[in-house]
Amino acid sequence: MNKENLIKVWTLENEPFGKALGYPDCCIKEFCEQPPQLMKGNPTKDDKRRYKAACVNGVFSGFIPCKKHAKEITTGKLKIESLIKNREVEIPFPFA
Repeated sequence: MNKENLIKVWTLENEPFGKALGYPDCCIKEFCEQPPQLMKGNPTKDDKRRYKAACVNGVFSGFIPCKKHAKEITTGKLKIESLIKNREVEIPFPFA
């Protein structure tokens, strides 16, 4: 499967979950642009920052913010839990 199709399938699977969980559109978009099959080699600086920002008290939260929000989280300008709004499902944010 080519890159475009991998992204399309990954987006169809994951975009509805991100929206239902109240994640920002920009974060959903960046997450969907990186299906696991395309993540090969060494992670970029941005990928590492996004993972770091996804952790709350050292534990992975499951929500991976976009590059912009990851930078704001890791520099203390923003808290990850403040990004999640209007959830359609009741799943408590971990450690909030």
